Amino acid sequence: MTNTIKTIIVDDEINSIHNLEEDLKAYPEIEILDTITSSQKAKKSIIQYQPDLLFLDVEMPYINGIELLQEIRPYVRNNMRVIFYSAFDKYMLDALRASAFDYLLKPYQTNELKQIVERIKREKTNNPINFDQAMRQLLSNDCKFAVQTISRLLLLRRSEILYFQYSEDTRCWQMTLTNMEQYRLRLSTKAKDILNFCPSFIRVNTDCILNIDYLSSVENNTLRCILYAPFSHLEISASRRHYSKIKEALNFL
Repeated sequence: MTNTIKTIIVDDEINSIHNLEEDLKAYPEIEILDTITSSQKAKKSIIQYQPDLLFLDVEMPYINGIELLQEIRPYVRNNMRVIFYSAFDKYMLDALRASAFDYLLKPYQTNELKQIVERIKREKTNNPINFDQAMRQLLSNDCKFAVQTISRLLLLRRSEILYFQYSEDTRCWQMTLTNMEQYRLRLSTKAKDILNFCPSFIRVNTDCILNIDYLSSVENNTLRCILYAPFSHLEISASRRHYSKIKEALNFL
């Protein structure tokens, strides 16, 4: 059947998979090749089957949906269509609305699923989506970081992240945004993971990683980090050990 849409569903909730699988039976064009509850197994299956359509949960254990797409990006065909299938918060919805990816909110209405399937059928023949281009758009400078916290997945601009602080009490890193909202990161997140996000994230002491875009100056005697307003009241100090690395990251006269 030439118009068959080869489909894979990835969701860590087995009931959600069963519900979607049952509703997709109304569309004979949809051929479900595999259903997967593990993001770790999903990578192998997607690369093996090269689906036309991927229903992908965003928030899953180990790696989230955005991270999974980044990992499979070099190995999949460019006309693969991705539908993010999850319960989203405002951060995620704003990011997806600005991208070429579609999304299906849990719990969805049958007419919402119908609209998506009909759109995919039209695009498959008339205007196929470029997967790599859609990924570049989603992870552009305006929406660059997919940050997994203990409660949700956030898509954030670099400019929205102020600093990260390690807590001995919770034994995890906490992220503070420029609006002063705070989010605890996963226990598995290490300092090197944060530092590898972006060259602008610099370790100023053992327990603090700062977005250096907000660093105005460092006092010579106290090594206090002076941030640009409206954050100049924050008490953050560099350690002697890390001060030299701060200077290396900046252009000093």
